Amino acid sequence: MKNFNAFVCTIILFVSANSFGQEEGPEDFNHHSISLLISHTTIFQGFENGKRKTESEPSWSLNYNYMFNKKWALGLHNDIIIENFVVEKTSGDEILERNTPITSVIVGTYKIFENFGVELGGGLEFDKNESFGVARIGAEYGIEIPKHKLEVLLSLDYDIVIDAYDGLNIGIGIAKLF
Repeated sequence: MKNFNAFVCTIILFVSANSFGQEEGPEDFNHHSISLLISHTTIFQGFENGKRKTESEPSWSLNYNYMFNKKWALGLHNDIIIENFVVEKTSGDEILERNTPITSVIVGTYKIFENFGVELGGGLEFDKNESFGVARIGAEYGIEIPKHKLEVLLSLDYDIVIDAYDGLNIGIGIAKLF
């Protein structure tokens, strides 16, 4: 875990260091962004000691977005819950053990306001035990730092892991715009 945290900190420093000293004119438009977020995922169908309970697990997100224009974007969003947990399937007939599942979702984003966008997408959650389809709806608020081509992000996503469980991701992070 220490190596993973050191790796993440190195990436953030690298992205930040490469952005200093770059000027952006009003005619420049950044089509690409790569973001790293630290999150918590609330799992509503957690299971412990024979009973259903809500759990909150730490997670990370690494996302890429391509902006077609100032309103529309398409991205690949990747999340990893860094803990193992047990859930009761939404059907209530089976218990699943999830071991650091990784979710990859293709997401379309529409910016309602300059800094606020809504997301909708689908993809897969991978786990060594079993993989499931995922539907995602979410929202993201960004505070741009144009001088450095960075953006501070606040994110809220609701994942429906089909035939398994639901999760709510709340995160904060930074994006490099280019």
